[in-house]
Amino acid sequence: MVQSKGWDWENAEKSFWLKPAEDSFYLANKWREKGYKHILDIGTGLGRHAIFFARQGFEVCAMDISEFGIEHLKTWAANEKLNFEAKTGDMLSLPYPDKSFDCVFACHVISHTDTNGLHKTVSEIERVLRPNGEVFLTFCSKETPEYLDEKADRVDENTILSQDEYELGIPHVHLDLDDIVSLLVKFDIEKVRKIQFCRLDEDNLKAGHHYYVNAVIK
Repeated sequence: MVQSKGWDWENAEKSFWLKPAEDSFYLANKWREKGYKHILDIGTGLGRHAIFFARQGFEVCAMDISEFGIEHLKTWAANEKLNFEAKTGDMLSLPYPDKSFDCVFACHVISHTDTNGLHKTVSEIERVLRPNGEVFLTFCSKETPEYLDEKADRVDENTILSQDEYELGIPHVHLDLDDIVSLLVKFDIEKVRKIQFCRLDEDNLKAGHHYYVNAVIK
């Protein structure tokens, strides 16, 4: 497995990454109605989703490999008088006991490894989930132009190293739908959405393709 490497949050453009993804609003309502209380936010970054779920009354644990991100989150939480656990850690070895959480939320996180690392991370998620626990996971798609580029710096057949400024050298594993079904064999997959992101970056249009997955552990 490749060594885990965090984002350069200290130098990244932060405004986008301080706002929760729209899926978190749907999930907060769904998980509240199901009586879930304990959420693990893997790869919390600057803490946008940990803060959001804590505001909604959930008991949150947030982790990230970036010390800068975790310190940013702790300061943010203190300013809002929100009390939850935030710690540095590696998703390849989650620092939590078995069956600790009702839900795991990982938005644009667990693809930051290679194929073996992704399987290890999913195994760790399975370990810390309680029976009938739910996950929200996103995956990079093999239709992403950067992955299809013949000049991409490849780690294995599914994985490339990013050339993006703030993700430079960070691995990204890419999957198709069959790969996701095989990876989540211990889950009942409720919903899969395929999303194409487009953004204007220095007058160039960049596109990224992702899968958004909701699933319940069997």
